[in-house]
This record gives sequence, C-alpha cells and structure tokens, in this order.
Amino acid sequence: MEYLTYCGNNIINARLPQGAEILYAPREIAGIGRRQVPHAVASAFQNPLGMPPLDKLVGSPSRVLIAFDDNCQPFPETSKPDIRQQALETLLPLLYSYGVQQKNIRLVCAIALHRKMKKHELARMVGPRIMREFHPQQLDNFDAEDRENIVDLGETEEGERVQVYRDVVESDLVIYVDSVQIPLNGGHKSVAVGLGTYESISNHHDPKMTADVPHVMQPDDSRMHESVERISRVIQKHSRIMVMEAAMNNAIYPFHLRYLAKPNRRCNIVERFMKGITPTAMALTPEPVRRVLLQGMKGAYTPIEINAGAIDAVHARTLEAMKTQLAVSVPRQYDTMVFGLPDLSPYAVGARINPVLVVSDVLGYVFNWFYNKPFVKPGGVAIILNPVFEVFHDEYHVAYRKFYEEVLPATADPAEMRERFQEEYARDPYLIDCYRRRYAHHGFHPFTVWYWTTYALKYLSEVILVGPPSDTVARRLGVSWSPSLEHALDRAREITGGDNVVALTIPPFFYVNVTDSS
Repeated sequence: MEYLTYCGNNIINARLPQGAEILYAPREIAGIGRRQVPHAVASAFQNPLGMPPLDKLVGSPSRVLIAFDDNCQPFPETSKPDIRQQALETLLPLLYSYGVQQKNIRLVCAIALHRKMKKHELARMVGPRIMREFHPQQLDNFDAEDRENIVDLGETEEGERVQVYRDVVESDLVIYVDSVQIPLNGGHKSVAVGLGTYESISNHHDPKMTADVPHVMQPDDSRMHESVERISRVIQKHSRIMVMEAAMNNAIYPFHLRYLAKPNRRCNIVERFMKGITPTAMALTPEPVRRVLLQGMKGAYTPIEINAGAIDAVHARTLEAMKTQLAVSVPRQYDTMVFGLPDLSPYAVGARINPVLVVSDVLGYVFNWFYNKPFVKPGGVAIILNPVFEVFHDEYHVAYRKFYEEVLPATADPAEMRERFQEEYARDPYLIDCYRRRYAHHGFHPFTVWYWTTYALKYLSEVILVGPPSDTVARRLGVSWSPSLEHALDRAREITGGDNVVALTIPPFFYVNVTDSS
C-alpha cells in the first residue's frame, strides 16, 4: 500500500503493509468569504457573547489594549490580507466611532516566550496602514523580560505565580484578537500565556502536567489547561478582557495542491494524475528548490465562525466549531503510527525545522491530536519519516542549539532536565538578551516543547526515526533509528506483536476520536 507523505522537504510514496489504514482530514467546511470577514467581525463586536456590546464598554477617556497572536498561527500563513489585518481594520474604526482616541490605543503582538516578530512580519500581520499609524510607539512585541512593564498579581489557589503585561491591568479594556486552528489555542490561554512571563508559564509548561494525563492539545481533562485557567481567573479579577476568536476551517492547501490532502476516492482524474507524478517530480527537484516551494506555500483557510465577548462563552463556540471540522473517528487503537513530517513547524517560521522540533512536533503535537484517548495502543510504536538535519537558525534557535548540544547529551528525560537545566537556561543573561534584542526564542522555550512529549515518551515502547543516514541524531534525541521504513515496521511488529498500522496525512490538521469504549 502506498502512502503519499512528506519527508522533510520531499514528498514520497512510502510503502505500508496491506491492511494499514491511512487517515485523512475531513472535507473542509465552507468558511466566511474574505470580503465578508469585516462584516462578521463588526457583528461579533456589536453582539458579543456573555458581555455588553463594545460601545457600552468604552468611551472617550478609555485606554484600550489590543493583543494579537504571533505568526505561529494561523500556520502556515495565509495569502493576504491576514485575518489580523482584517479584524484590526474593522475594530479600530469601531473604537473611534465610540469615542476612543487613537492615542489611547496600544497594539501588542502576544509572543509569550516565542521569538519577537521582525518589522516586516508585523507589517504582514496588521497591514501597511496600521503599521504607519501605530508602529513603533503604539505597536510592538510583548517582552516577557521587560520587568518594568510586568506586574505581579500574586498566586492562584494552587500556588501558581501570576505575572502579566502591565497594560493588561492598567487598560480599561483588553481585546485579544485570535485565530484558532486547533483546540490547544484560544480561550484562557490567550492573555494568560501570550502576555505572561517565565514565572507564570513555567507553572503549566511542566512535565508533571502531562506525565500521567495525556491531554495537552485540548482543554478537556487537561491539567495544563486547568493551570492556565486558574492563572487567567486571577488576571480577570484585575482587568476586563474581551476576546475575538475566528475558528478556522482546514483549507490549508491552495486549490492546486488540495489533492495532497485527499484519498484517491475523493480525487478527480487530474488530481489522481498529480498524486502519481508528484513523488517522481520531487525526487528530480534539488532539495534547496523543494524547500523554497514548501516554505512559500500560503494557506487558503478562512473562518468558520467569528465570535467576540467573554472568554468562556466565546471559546465554547470555538471548540464546538473546531470539533465539527477536525474530528476523524476510528473504531480502535493501533499498534503503530507512521507519520511523514514536513520541514515546517510553528516554531520555525522562516527557518529550517531543527532536531528538537522534529521530536516535539510529532510526539507533543501529532501524537496528542486526539479527543478521548490516544489512537496508538499503550506500548505501541511511533515511526517518524524525516531527514532530521542538524541545523539551527542562527538568530531564532540559539537556545535550541544549546539545548541540543548540552541538555540532550545528558538526558532526554523531561523531569530530569527540568531539575538539572531549566532554571539555568531561563535565567541565562545571554539567552535573555537574545530573546529581547536578537529575535531568539526564550531560553526556556526548547524545554516547553520537549515537556509536551512527556506522556508519549512514557506511553510508547519505542520511537523510530527513518530518514537520517545514520543513528547519530537519533541517539542524541534518545530515540531509535532504522535505515528504512520496511525495517522500522519489522521492528515495530517485533515490539508490539501486532500489525495494525495507521498513517496520518497531515496537513491539514485533524483530531482522532477512538469510538471503541474499551
């Protein structure tokens, strides 16, 4: 059985055993057209859920903070105009019409501990007019290490430290503009994480949050999300927060590439022909050219719904819309998962994916994309198809390189690395300077993505890399290596004693729902 999938910047036909199952995302739900988005945004703010309309919340003296996501979402980025630009170009005139003065509005990109956005990246998000009117005095990146502009609000009932951007507390209204592709994002996570500090974020981005409970990619039954919500509740006692969430459909591919996301039965004659020739064409294309083609792909997704209002009311609607778009039901768990990982990651926009992200993107994200329970059996095997190049972006991934060269040779165990290395990296003056002034992810960030693998590393019997020329990288990452997929599948069969294999065709994103209640 052929499995058309990514392997880094390549697209290949991998051979799976007969009887293997290949999962595809559901058909895309028709979204709100680009021209209709401004109307939908205005309607959402004029008819909010769970709180008064916007014109009742602000007036002439009001100070308003508008926060928005960085380029981790929507991912990959869409063609212009960006959903943030459309939302802001609708929201700002509304605020002006309600008497709010431009000088009393501040816009901030809520990067949390991610790298700061460069000027051209901010411009692409918000559009040239808003950049001219607000940047840099009233529009910039949040800085989690700018201690003069951080306030400490005490602790939650569980003793979790609560720190947040000062303007969240000092503004009359905080508006968070959010596009949501998976249930991980949005809701209480937006302000509490996006505008939080290491002291707050380290409470929930911790191996103990997922050591025994798998849910990290959705709020239901998640210790991580419970911690985020506790922190958010404290912040809400000191500020008024309105969120706008655009629940996105899964139309990641532009029209001419949508065949990559479809099973043959849903393809027309032309699409089947394209599926047949793509692996050969890619094999004949030099790797640098393949990389340019893949990195240049723009998403075509649009919002299914746009709602504004109180966090709980809005996010409940978002999660319901997400489930309608994302859920793929399967009757049972599988012995072995096979996944071809592209050279793409929300933490490597504008960069190559590095080895740490290869493991975390599959075991932290893809493995956890389920609703009720893992789609792999306890003691199962995960096979990752990716060349895993030992490359680290000189600006963005400074802490990642250090993590790979210093932490992983000592231990791949999340709990041990937390005790031995986390504080050193989070407080390192050089890494803090790189985060603040040199567009690098915070020194704590590589730990956060590795911690999300905690449950998978305990749950699975083995993780096998296929793609690197030798086992060097695998040994550093604390996983296994096979010279071929056939060899890896034989190894998985020996370990599990079973031959139920599932392969995932992602992107587009989807969540698996196992219907077997056993």
